Amino acid sequence: MNTDIYGAIAAKTTQDRILSLLADLPPDGLAAAEQFVALLHKYVITPTAMRSYDPPYRYPTISLPASSLDAWLNLTETGYPGDALADTEALYDEV
Repeated sequence: MNTDIYGAIAAKTTQDRILSLLADLPPDGLAAAEQFVALLHKYVITPTAMRSYDPPYRYPTISLPASSLDAWLNLTETGYPGDALADTEALYDEV
């Protein structure tokens, strides 16, 4: 037999297994599976597309300008009593 036939049989078997797994998923799982398959499809068709892929979310490590810290100033009118640095150093002094 030709190796292409073996490949086609293996692909059909894999597709059948995937479909049986999808049949048991709840609707939320199907939506996630659809997104994954779309991303995989895009990657398999154009492998370089993954390098320029812009995810629909942002990482929390993206830097912001220093001026964004201004919103944290004066959160309370009187602030908190004490010295946080001294308190932290005291914790390490005990160890």
